Amino acid sequence: MKTVKEIIGKIRNMSMLSKIVFSLCNIFQYFFLLPGKVCGRLFNYAIHWHFKDIKGRIYHARQLKGLQYVKIDYGTILSRGIVLTAWDKYAGYDYTPSIQIGSHCRIGEYCHITACHSITIGNNVLTGRYVYISDNSHGKNIESELNTPPSLRPLYAKGPVVIGNNVWIGESARILSGVTIGDGAIIGANAVVTHDVPSGAVVGGVPAKVIKMMTLLD
Repeated sequence: MKTVKEIIGKIRNMSMLSKIVFSLCNIFQYFFLLPGKVCGRLFNYAIHWHFKDIKGRIYHARQLKGLQYVKIDYGTILSRGIVLTAWDKYAGYDYTPSIQIGSHCRIGEYCHITACHSITIGNNVLTGRYVYISDNSHGKNIESELNTPPSLRPLYAKGPVVIGNNVWIGESARILSGVTIGDGAIIGANAVVTHDVPSGAVVGGVPAKVIKMMTLLD
């Protein structure tokens, strides 16, 4: 039977190995044009130890942080350039983040998903590129914070972000803190979503407003 010391040593070796594979993957990707499928498999091997639970796939990411708070379900693909961050510490403050992404989602290239509280994405969600989903902001935008640099303000979450099943989010849309998006909704390109979106709604604009409600006759 393995001792605690041996188990800890094995975990540390896994972590070091994953870092080595991660670094080599980056080098080969950019300088030796390693085929995408090979690089993708190496990259996923390098990072999967760090996730709370991952059954999907991430292609070459730009930034990953707090993966122990992230769950990704079967068949989900996060495309290259993704920024995925779960903040448990920031500017001297502690947080309890959670990011959960359902099954068979397709998250577009260069999307940014960041949480200090909770982001839940349902099943079969499709996003365009450059989509931003955040449950937090730098501070509460109040007068007492005016003399504090934004980067030093505590993260503030109005509430969790919840995105339902079968939602389509257009390119460069922004989903902000405290928003719930119902099943089957469509978020137009470049929309900034600051309030809840009903199931079956098509929304667009800044801030996003309902353009139409889909029905079985549409």
